[in-house]
Amino acid sequence: MPGQPQRSPIKEAILRRVKVLYVLFLLLGLAVIGRVVWLQAGTEGETLRDLSDKYSYRTEIIDGARGDIYSDDGRLLATSIPYYELRMDMAAGGLTPELFALNVDSLSLCLAHFFKDKNAAEYKAELVAAHAEKKRYHLITRRKVNFLELQQLRKFPLFRLGPNRGGFLAVENNRRVHPHGSLARRTIGFVNQSGVRLGIEGGFDEYLRGQPGRTLKQKISGSFWTPIASDQNIDPVDGYDVVTTLNIEMQDMVQSALQEWIVEAEADWGCAVVMEVATGDIKALSNVTRRADGTLVEDYNYAIGMSMEPGSTFKLAGLIALLDDAHMSLSASVDTEEGKVQIGPVKVVDSHAGGFGRLTLQQVFEKSSNIGMAKAVNRAYGSQPARFVNAINRLGIHKPLELQLAGEARPLVKHPAMKNGWDGTTLTMMSYGYAVRLAPIHTLTLYNAVANGGVMVKPVFVRELRQHDRTVRSFPTDTLNRAICSQATLRGVQRSLEGVVMNGTGRMLRNPRYRIAAKTGTAQVAIGRHGYTNSAGGRHYLGSMVGYLPADKPKYSIIVALKTYHPAGSRNPYYGGSLAGPLFKTVADRVYAMHYNVNNRVVTKAQVFDPTLKALPGPAAPLEGLLKDLGIAGAPRIPQEGTVAIDSGGRVVTPTLMPVTAGVPELKGLTLSEALETAESVGLKPKFTGMGTVVAQSIETGTPFEQGAEILITLGHN
Repeated sequence: MPGQPQRSPIKEAILRRVKVLYVLFLLLGLAVIGRVVWLQAGTEGETLRDLSDKYSYRTEIIDGARGDIYSDDGRLLATSIPYYELRMDMAAGGLTPELFALNVDSLSLCLAHFFKDKNAAEYKAELVAAHAEKKRYHLITRRKVNFLELQQLRKFPLFRLGPNRGGFLAVENNRRVHPHGSLARRTIGFVNQSGVRLGIEGGFDEYLRGQPGRTLKQKISGSFWTPIASDQNIDPVDGYDVVTTLNIEMQDMVQSALQEWIVEAEADWGCAVVMEVATGDIKALSNVTRRADGTLVEDYNYAIGMSMEPGSTFKLAGLIALLDDAHMSLSASVDTEEGKVQIGPVKVVDSHAGGFGRLTLQQVFEKSSNIGMAKAVNRAYGSQPARFVNAINRLGIHKPLELQLAGEARPLVKHPAMKNGWDGTTLTMMSYGYAVRLAPIHTLTLYNAVANGGVMVKPVFVRELRQHDRTVRSFPTDTLNRAICSQATLRGVQRSLEGVVMNGTGRMLRNPRYRIAAKTGTAQVAIGRHGYTNSAGGRHYLGSMVGYLPADKPKYSIIVALKTYHPAGSRNPYYGGSLAGPLFKTVADRVYAMHYNVNNRVVTKAQVFDPTLKALPGPAAPLEGLLKDLGIAGAPRIPQEGTVAIDSGGRVVTPTLMPVTAGVPELKGLTLSEALETAESVGLKPKFTGMGTVVAQSIETGTPFEQGAEILITLGHN
């Protein structure tokens, strides 16, 4: 056209080529779209999808087996056993409609007979509905089964054909079990899915859980995946076993005693701890809560997690400070007047009506006079309160113990340098155990140091980590303070603690068999910001007692504590001596009875026989020696296979004898705890699998064996 520029032949050629390419790309795109539609809707697409499913791969994480937890003598406290969730893949490649219809009735009957939770018609209706919907992960029952039950189920119709033809899927889950039931349950602890870690399970979770591995799996059919060889596969590493310091017999004894006295005293909660003096090993630790309906549970570790004003048990720290730092004499005279005095802004009262009058410092401690301790502390430190607190802190009780268990409460010992929390009342109140907060385990650690010649050691809950019976790590005793005071002060303090039992508030502990050194404690429990009395006039009290035995050669230190509520006008006992004293005596007597050789004295008091109890077989010679040492007269002759036992009340009994075999004992029909105790009593090392009573044992009854031989106990339901 006139006026328009003419395109050059080169530009025309380029445009033609662009148009051709445009058309080719358009056609190619249409072809791709068409092919996609064809694959989605056509028969060839179904074949390709099946092929894709067949050759699908995925990497799965495999957890290592969680380690077991053992008592001090190698008996199981916690272990993991497998349980299985039962499911069906109704779209499994080999599960044809004809095969399903042929077996569904018999399968339903078998399931109804086995589980007894639904009838056969109900099972069939659920299976048919799931098959019609081609469910790939149908849950057969909510109940999980153990390994032995799984072996029975694998024989059922369809299930016996496996995952590909029968669609049967058994999904393994591990469950943590405690062979000794609720014994030391809170100390053993747990780790839950929310990440809460408590007790030994929580404190040693990184060792118990091991290291996860991974494996490459290939999808074979439906929901069934099989492992395949790959350079990327990593085997899981099993967790370490944890060997604790807990003694099962002592734990059982302490726990039963605590439960008895919680009920007797109508206490809200209580705790009791037994510690080996020289090593710091915690041999027993029990915590019990009494709910409103009267049931007893172990739902909180009060012994290490409840920080409270300890009351008069804290007077030991004040006495050490007065003797070792202020150089006051035990014979120093203190006038407690008539039991009520005003010291600065604090009205101090003694429990004894009319007061004690003039006492020596040792008598002040023995009789637990609040007035006497407050006057002595103010005489020595009234113008230098920081010096008193510094003397207390040198003991080391103001710092956390950094226990092996999670949940330790943080101690609080106030200091004048604090901006808040120190006033004109603090020094006086601290002298008799207020304005300071400690958990029972902290108080026990101080008293244990007195028993241990002045050496303060950290409480120990775990001694070893093991893997396949090989020790991989040990936890030695950790010394926190090599000398809490001078030896002269220590001797005076020990004499004063024995004086509490002989002449003071602990007289109920006196007995002709062995000596105890102890201190009682009573504290009102503060109710938030409302002081120590609630709106109805009621008060909460913590009664405690802590000490060691035998006083002349200490083997064990013990603390017990009971928290009670007293409504206005209540006459129930709440002082440490009357409330916690009987519990302490029960625990001390039973500990002594179980370990009668903690000193060289002979028990001369006649013991009571109970012929109705049963016991496990054992060698006769050491038992006859025990009866002789205990001075028991009139005991029936013990046959060579016989035994005696000490019951929950600390009494020596002659039990009904169980049948004795020359080799491995008969375990079939026993409960798990009975089987473990029977096997261990003759020197076997038992392992177990399943749930229920014993249905099989790996070594036949009567078979000779070597000490320490392993025996597998199989549990099930007959």
